[in-house]
Amino acid sequence: MVLLLLLAFGQITPADGAKLVLAEVAAVSQAYDIAITQRDLPALESILAKAVVFTTATGRVMERAAVLEMLAKPDTHYESVESHDVVRRLAGNVVVETGLVKVRGKRKGLPIDEVQRYTDVWQKEDGRWRLIAEHTSLLAK
Repeated sequence: MVLLLLLAFGQITPADGAKLVLAEVAAVSQAYDIAITQRDLPALESILAKAVVFTTATGRVMERAAVLEMLAKPDTHYESVESHDVVRRLAGNVVVETGLVKVRGKRKGLPIDEVQRYTDVWQKEDGRWRLIAEHTSLLAK
């Protein structure tokens, strides 16, 4: 709302407004990576939209509850989630983020060390940027 008022009164340009939006999403995206490594379920609940959809690198489609349940299990823990080569594009009221993520830890008790390409879609809901969709593709090493 404040951003719209600043734009309307010429206090900032549309390009500046877009930069601010992309910076907001960058901060939430970083908080998302941290929340995963710290297994911070309350933070994840605030970042993930209620209707978020995940398409995993294996082609499995998961909803919010299933992802939160998986991350809460003791046999799954991501020690490191590092995003690189990130590009964010503002498209109307959503931001599309693409990048490369390196993930290390355990999934279902088995060690993992993966590199994935991902696409995340962020939308502002109730004044907060929330993840509404994520798709990952496993890269061969």
